[in-house]
Amino acid sequence: MIPSGQGYVKEQNAVVFGSGTIGIAAAVAFKYFGMKKVMICDYSAYRLEIAKKLGFETCNLQVDDFINHAKEYFGMAYSLNGPTANIDCWLDAAGAKSILDDFLKLGKIESRFVSVAVNKEPRSIDLLHMTYAQQSIIGSGGYMKEDVDDVQEIMACGKWNLESMITHEFPLEQLDQALYKASDVNNSLNVIIKMKK
Repeated sequence: MIPSGQGYVKEQNAVVFGSGTIGIAAAVAFKYFGMKKVMICDYSAYRLEIAKKLGFETCNLQVDDFINHAKEYFGMAYSLNGPTANIDCWLDAAGAKSILDDFLKLGKIESRFVSVAVNKEPRSIDLLHMTYAQQSIIGSGGYMKEDVDDVQEIMACGKWNLESMITHEFPLEQLDQALYKASDVNNSLNVIIKMKK
């Protein structure tokens, strides 16, 4: 997703859609590897508040106009459809159809789209538009050994309180309650099960 040891991400900007564990972790990785500005978008005010406490700009898609907020935060750039937000990388950790559609319509020239979400249906892509816009789409569904090493380094660096993403703990005997709580995106983020020793 973000090649370590390469400086091309420095001074670039990224937007992450989805403030679950994967989305916030991706935002942390973006900052760790040198992205200049990172914004996290979601519909859950609860999860966005956790992202904000970790130091990220947030956009609540229920109440904020995404493109206006993005233009104000990232500054301006150009797309084939005119002025847009200066976002180099769009990362989809949510899987909503509108995210890819918005990237193709609003993504600046030479921007890229990274999908880590589980998309449940095929998507249509205007390849001619992408050709002229010099855009790219990248899939990211697996992990290499160096990715695990990077995660360990990020966790050890101490710049982010990553444990704050754990919002609830349950014993194994309350697994059904834990699953119910984990499905409540407006009142939980990362729910863990504590095993007895």
